[in-house]
Amino acid sequence: MMQIMNNIKIQRIFEKIMPLCLALFFARTVFIGYKYLFFAFFVPCFLYSVYVFFKQGVAKPKSKILLLPVLVIALFGAHFSLFSNVVKESVNIALIVYFVVFSNLYYADDSDVFLKWIVRLTLLAGVIAISRSVLSMFGLTLPHSSAFFEGERFSLVRDNNFYSYFFIVAIIITARLLQQHKVTSFFAFLCILISIINIGASVSRRACALYLLLVVALMIISVSKKGRYGRVFLYNVSILFAFLIVIIGTYAFFDGLYTPNMSYDQKYKFYKLHTLIDKESSFVEFDIKKLRKYYSAHKERKDSANLFWDDDLKNCKPWDIMMGIYDDSEFHLIEDKNNYIIELRRSIGYGEFQIWYTGRPIMYYGDVSYEISFLYRIIEGPENPFYVGWWVNEGHGYQQNLPQKITPIDSVWKECKVSYKFKKDHINTTCFLNTLSPGSTIEVKNIRMTCDDTTGLPRYVDQLPDSVIHNYYSQDTTIDYLFGPRTARWRYALELWQTRYNTKQKIFGQGFKYLEWYGEKFYNNPNRHDFPHNPIISSFLYSGIIGGIVYIIFLIMSLWLYWKNRKTMGIFFIMYLCCMFFSMFSGSSHFSFPLFAFLSFLPFVEYKNDSNSCEDSPANG
Repeated sequence: MMQIMNNIKIQRIFEKIMPLCLALFFARTVFIGYKYLFFAFFVPCFLYSVYVFFKQGVAKPKSKILLLPVLVIALFGAHFSLFSNVVKESVNIALIVYFVVFSNLYYADDSDVFLKWIVRLTLLAGVIAISRSVLSMFGLTLPHSSAFFEGERFSLVRDNNFYSYFFIVAIIITARLLQQHKVTSFFAFLCILISIINIGASVSRRACALYLLLVVALMIISVSKKGRYGRVFLYNVSILFAFLIVIIGTYAFFDGLYTPNMSYDQKYKFYKLHTLIDKESSFVEFDIKKLRKYYSAHKERKDSANLFWDDDLKNCKPWDIMMGIYDDSEFHLIEDKNNYIIELRRSIGYGEFQIWYTGRPIMYYGDVSYEISFLYRIIEGPENPFYVGWWVNEGHGYQQNLPQKITPIDSVWKECKVSYKFKKDHINTTCFLNTLSPGSTIEVKNIRMTCDDTTGLPRYVDQLPDSVIHNYYSQDTTIDYLFGPRTARWRYALELWQTRYNTKQKIFGQGFKYLEWYGEKFYNNPNRHDFPHNPIISSFLYSGIIGGIVYIIFLIMSLWLYWKNRKTMGIFFIMYLCCMFFSMFSGSSHFSFPLFAFLSFLPFVEYKNDSNSCEDSPANG
């Protein structure tokens, strides 16, 4: 009897821990620090699950409908390779299967426990992000930042889109809980406040678009509701709009504080938050009048042999550092015998521009050669620890790793030169030193850029008349301003399909070789893997026509089953639709975003359980 009671207690503890463990598994996407808590809770859950498995066994599914998601997993696993991101996605599959087998709390009556944990963890991450941003204004950083914070800007993780998605979900879940009187109006208000700040500051266009649709939907729902709930809901929706107006007004105010010598990245943030559209041409037009006014008043150089106009580094404002994925770089300006030197260190990370020009926007002309030169010395690291070039793709890959001409200056310093002849006109393309090797420390000075143009054309964007600027924008077709990085990768998938896939590979796929090809195409580095940023396209590349069609059928079936059970799984259906919207623009495969894969499997599991309940009911006995 005592043993039975102990088993019941352990089972109850397991049932309470499992929703938190499951929420932590997904919340790693919003804050990487949650992975440590996840492992702490997962280990005892896993050990207890193994005990249950060998002691009692696991009921076999009675419905063949589960064969479809199993087939999707099998087709993915059949093309398994040792690419790092594929390994991570395979681990995601194993964990998702585990949670599906050993927990039903996510779709049963106790699903609110899981949903509440998602909201709590998301809001906690949002508070950490806000605190981190405020502290950074005073030059303070949270301890162990490289181990917990991967984000390049405001978000705590490397993908600001999926980061923002969780705050959209938090608002949706909170609205549902408020409707059921399971949370207070104050909590809903707090959730809205934290979510809006994080969505806006992380600059996710997808999240902002969904947020606006959400506000409209909530307004429609609140108007249709009557009684106390309708009034409370309408009150909170009004708060939504109020904060939206405050945020827009705040950024409009900061835009008024704009100065052209501030970081180019900061100016770009203000612009993106103001317009919600990633359009470089509008950005330059947005600040062009202020640029002209500023440089006219300060009488900065209108023309110079050195287009960077700061080779002596006395004023380091035109230079900045771009933090990359899993990056830990340091950028310092030091003085040495009346000369200024940039010291750059990198302990971990890859890619990105460690030193990039963020000053006066430069005009690059087609058929004109531009040369970058600088002096450097290696304090620590390999002999050739960096790439140099421009982030421009004119049909032959990005030119960020150009051939370097190295000339020794003395026993310590060397001169590096690279050159590139542009094929078309470009405006202020990102350039200079990038992909510094991990474990390297270098010093850089005398940075210069010259060109062989002898026609006397304006060198800087603010020197061009408005009519000329608009003409350049209309002619420049190398950038798709709204979906540029995505459409280029989608088009490249078609190019690979036509040039590197034979008939057999088109039918059965070619595995994950395309990850190398994408890295070579878009980064000139096959060791840095990339992907189409669309799981449907990826499925055709790694598993061919067969796998692609099966995957599309799987998505259609998921949607149909959700719609069929929309009354009982409505909240998960909304989460799934939002998640699909994000994944179709950012996902490597169906399993790269664990929550998307999990939500895709839920309607199949629910359908199986409904079928089993019908078979076991007395009416069928």
